[in-house]
Amino acid sequence: MDYADDIRICIIEPKDRQRVLDFLRIYFYNDEPINIGIEPKEPAPADEEFTISNIDHGTCLMAIHKESKAIVGALLAGPTGPDEADKLFEEAAAAGSSKWGTILTFLACAERDANVCQRYGVQKVLHAYGIGVDSKMRGKNIGGLLLSELAKLGKQLGYECIAAECTSYYSIKMCERMGWECVHTIYYNDYLDENKKPVFAVDPPHECCKTFVLRL
Repeated sequence: MDYADDIRICIIEPKDRQRVLDFLRIYFYNDEPINIGIEPKEPAPADEEFTISNIDHGTCLMAIHKESKAIVGALLAGPTGPDEADKLFEEAAAAGSSKWGTILTFLACAERDANVCQRYGVQKVLHAYGIGVDSKMRGKNIGGLLLSELAKLGKQLGYECIAAECTSYYSIKMCERMGWECVHTIYYNDYLDENKKPVFAVDPPHECCKTFVLRL
């Protein structure tokens, strides 16, 4: 999968697990609005495990610099179905009031209200959970290339569509440019705790989470 003179995109293999996790800790979690919008700023270990476990499905991609062999982009994705929201709510209840439980509840609400399987009449969805790009390589459309390759891979594997909860201004703009359909929006200022205060303290330009879908 060659896209540029210096970039190669490939499927992430289990042997790359720690290497990819180290990359995500720098170039995904530090920029992810709902991660840094709640204390502590560090990602919850259960969050990392959930995200990185998708490597086992063979549906995660990374962009490699051909000369240095360094990871310059990573996209973690995995399978979901009609009962995904119920699963997320169950996991959120088990995690309680922890940071991971709070994030899972938010994602479960987005999954439930977007209702992708029923909306599109599908059973098999490839869900993009996180995408990170080396800050020195941004502006080269690496994120867009990873999403384009994910669409090709998803179609080959028999998925009916791809879905993504875009929590940042930049990922939202990327999916809009690529023509994905926005099916649901949650504004952070409207997502409140029991004291009627926003759960996530998110700085501009980030203001909402949008669920995007691409039919394959």
